[in-house]
Formats: sequence, structure tokens, C-alpha cells
Amino acid sequence: MGKSIGQKTKLYEAIIQDIMERIRSGELKPGDKIPKEAELVDKYKVSRITVSRALRDLEYKGFVKRIKKKGTFITEPDAPEETKADGMTIPVIALLLPFNEEFGYEILRGVEEACAGSGYYVTYHNTNYDARTERELIGKIMSDNLSGAIVYPVGSGKNIDVFSSMLINRFPFVLIDRTIEGLDAPNVVSDNFQAGYSVTSHLIGLGHRKIAFLCTSLHEAVSVAERYRGYCKALIDASIVPQREWLIEDPSPIVGSEHLDSGHPCAASRLEKLLRLPEMPTAVVAVNDLTAMHLIETALRRGIRVPEELSVAGIDNLKTGEHFIVPLTSVKQDFAGIGAKAASLVMKQIASGGLPAEPQTITMNTELVVRRSSAPPRKREY
Repeated sequence: MGKSIGQKTKLYEAIIQDIMERIRSGELKPGDKIPKEAELVDKYKVSRITVSRALRDLEYKGFVKRIKKKGTFITEPDAPEETKADGMTIPVIALLLPFNEEFGYEILRGVEEACAGSGYYVTYHNTNYDARTERELIGKIMSDNLSGAIVYPVGSGKNIDVFSSMLINRFPFVLIDRTIEGLDAPNVVSDNFQAGYSVTSHLIGLGHRKIAFLCTSLHEAVSVAERYRGYCKALIDASIVPQREWLIEDPSPIVGSEHLDSGHPCAASRLEKLLRLPEMPTAVVAVNDLTAMHLIETALRRGIRVPEELSVAGIDNLKTGEHFIVPLTSVKQDFAGIGAKAASLVMKQIASGGLPAEPQTITMNTELVVRRSSAPPRKREY
């Protein structure tokens, strides 16, 4: 066919619909091998991530079987019904992230690799930082009798009733990156304190003495507060007194990359707050890479050179930051490792019939990655 999929239907859903239609028409029969992922990428003119998700969903529904090193094959037509027996727990672990697969791919990869040899399928859901969506998805996951869930919460203080119900009903789940205030539940997190400390120490080592910290709100999540605590500790260890005005908080979140080519109003507001300070900092620690990249893009539009006049560093080490107009200094999180550890914890809960008696926290190490967006401070010329 070779034509691209239309945009009104989600790309992966359109691929599923096309393959399902070919099965219904008899073009594809039980035992037939479907093309490799690379061939499907070329055929449907989509990314490999999109094709992979479509095949995962088809496998979960029982229409195809993926055999390692051999390929993907059409199954018998009655296979999907076998997984839908009343009251039967379906061998599926749901992954809920507040962003799309572009940013969550490494976490998803880690979960899938951990589940691959254990008989569990993985479904992916984007809550888009919306508490209502998160609530609805968790409710559906529980009512559909899925085996467990891995959740990156939209916020530390939201939906505590939903997560508490999961605990009360002994529904296996693990939180990643963020905890829920007031809730004891298994979780896997990065060492956010060390992330904030190492990136701030790097800037101090370059000679910066006035360093701002940029975030949405310190109360957004425990991970944000921990990064700020690491930032403050690095300043204090270097005999630099943290200043309240160096903390730039803006309540409007930046959750996507769609504005990187045209500027983002939130980034402009944050830059203005920096410019209005009596003495503008020579460096900024951004709470994450997207915030850092939007700030860089806005600064360049204002004629502020990065890193010559303003060094900027983030936390996440996204691929987009590595290839950004000014390659971004960042702190690498082991996203694949977080996904794998979370999957392992969920499967242990499933095997024991519910949540463990004692909540378990696993903290993953981080690593500083230095690129061109950070440099020794220089005299500004504006």
C-alpha cells in the first residue's frame, strides 16, 4: 500500500485497523507472517515506536503472536476471546506516563524487557499531566482486571483517593519518579538530590557564583524539591549563600516540545523574571530539559548568547537536548533501569497476591553529561 496514515485517527490505531481489516478480509490468515517492523515503518510512513506500539496492542488482543528471532505471526481467530473470561486477571501490566512515547520510550523499553520473559504484555497510556485522565485510566485498568500498573503520577498531591483504593484493594502497582503525599507505596526514583547537586557543582566549577534555579513550583513534586535541595547544598558547600530571588517559579507547566521552533510564552515570562533581577545570574539550573531548552530558545531570540552570556543546564538528558541548537548540559537518568526495576517490583507483588507488607523504595543513580550550553561566565554585552 505504501501510503501514509491520516492524522484524524491516532497513528498506531490506524495501523491496527488496517491489519485487522486485512485479517477480516482473509488477506492475512492464521500462521501468516507479517512484515518486519522496518518494513512497516516504510509502508505506513510512521516512526518505529508507533509500529511497535501497534504490534504490542495486536498481540495483547490476541490477533498476532511475536516470536523472538522469528517474527510476528497471525494467530487463530478465536484467540482474543480466551483472554476475556469473566473474573480472569489478564496478564497485562499498564504503564501510565504523563507524556507521550517520544519522552517515555526508554522507560517503556525497560518495562517491556523486564516483562518479556515473564508472560506479561505491556500497554502504554498518556495522562498528559491531567489528574482526571489519570483517575479514569486507573479506574479502567482495575475494572478490566489487568494484572498491575506502573504509574508516573501527574502530581504528588493529586488523586490520593484513587491510589489509596489501589492499596486497599491490594492491586499491584508501583510509582515512578514521584511519590504521592501521605501514601506509602512501592516506588522507583532517580537520585534527584544528587542530580541537583552535581549539575550545580559543575556550574560552580566553571566559575559561576550567581546561579538561578528554574521550575514550575517547588510543591509540584518531591523530585522537584529534592533537586532544589541538591542545588542549595552545592551552593552552600562552595560557600555561596543561596538567594531567594534566584528561585524562579512559574505556575504554567511546559509539557511538550511543540513550541521549540516558535518560542513559548512561559519561557519568555521566566526569562523576564531573570532579566528583572538587580544582578542577573550568569547560569541557570532548570528543573528539566524541556524547561532548559525553552529558556535557551527564548534567550537566543532576545539576543542573549548561550553559553557566552548565560549558561543553562537541565535534568533528564533527553535526546532532543543532545541535538538541540545549543547542545544541552544535563543530568542523565537511567530511564530504562527505572522501568525495569518498577516492572520487577510489580511482578513480585503479583506473585505474592498483592502489595508487600513494607513499601520499598529503589533509588537509581544519575550521571552528569556536559555539553556546549555551559561554559565559564563572560562579560555581557547588552
